[in-house]
Amino acid sequence: MDLDDALLDDVDALIAADARQLLPMTASAGASMRAAAALTTPEVIERIADDGRPHAVVVVGGGGSRAAGDILAAVAGSGSPVPVMTFGGPSLPGWVGPTDLVVAVSGSGRTPETLAVAAEAARRGCRLVVVSPDRTPLAYLAEQTRGAASVPVGVPTVSGTWRARTLMWSLATPLVLMSGGLGLVEDADAAVDAAARVLDEIADTCSPMRDSVVNDAKRLAVDVALSLPMLWGTGDVGSVAAKRFARQLAENAGLPSVVGTLPEAARTQSVLLAGPRAGQADLDDIFRDRVEQPEAQTKLRLMLLRDSGEHPETAALASAAVELAEGRRVPTNVLMANGSHALTRLASLVGVCDFASIYAGLALGIDPMSAANELDGRIR
Repeated sequence: MDLDDALLDDVDALIAADARQLLPMTASAGASMRAAAALTTPEVIERIADDGRPHAVVVVGGGGSRAAGDILAAVAGSGSPVPVMTFGGPSLPGWVGPTDLVVAVSGSGRTPETLAVAAEAARRGCRLVVVSPDRTPLAYLAEQTRGAASVPVGVPTVSGTWRARTLMWSLATPLVLMSGGLGLVEDADAAVDAAARVLDEIADTCSPMRDSVVNDAKRLAVDVALSLPMLWGTGDVGSVAAKRFARQLAENAGLPSVVGTLPEAARTQSVLLAGPRAGQADLDDIFRDRVEQPEAQTKLRLMLLRDSGEHPETAALASAAVELAEGRRVPTNVLMANGSHALTRLASLVGVCDFASIYAGLALGIDPMSAANELDGRIR
């Protein structure tokens, strides 16, 4: 499939190609966080906190909804006083019981695996919180479960077609605020406000109206579309951002990627830097048009998504990885997170990468919904 990179700087054509309106939905991420914060009322947070701190927080979600749990785990971090774990179902781990908090998250409120796990949690007597749109099976289950709390999710109005991956910040915000009430996340309210502002800024700097020369997301889109990206994250924040980017590249652009987290990726994936996909023959040819004269075989590109709060040893390893990649003629991209709170640092990475995945899909002529749920539909 050919890459039409000229489309990225033809604003009218680009907007017309975005039939699913993924760009405006992504641009509204900051507003979505603020709307979700307004729906997560102090009364709900107080109600959850009044039951005391659980032994563990178990977030259950399928597909894009599961990312909300990944965000909470990264923001709570290794310093969390209780473990935060994410599961996709279809069953609840055997050790989960009445002293644990189960949070069922679904952008549709109808995900079968999430419904099954939420019902199982209710039968076991677990503390249960549901995050989903109103008037859905999952919201109804919460209404029927004694002691369960429910936080509604606002569905975007910019498009009649939406998916959980476009609702990630709407789904994650209640989790962060609730965990703030439980003492698992510091300064949760301020962090949500700051992260929303970061996403607003990215929506401006990565807007379709801005040319590739000054648009980081458009340039990143071309890089990933013309390569096999190896996404390495550092720290909890970088790891979640890398997983999110890989998921978005697959769903929005139909592009495969390799995902890892340093330092483990250095032990298990660094051999790829010497493999058949390494080495770019065109690095010395500065006049070669990468779109008009692509290589016959897609080559590796190392992309580091770094958390500014990473461990010093991990930072040294990341720098060494770039040096090694460049020595093996593997091009690199380094995205460094910005912000004092883990949530704002995560937003600074994910915001740009989300836009890049959409631009890549549009430039490749991919319809992100064309094959969605095709495999899942074969067994339903």
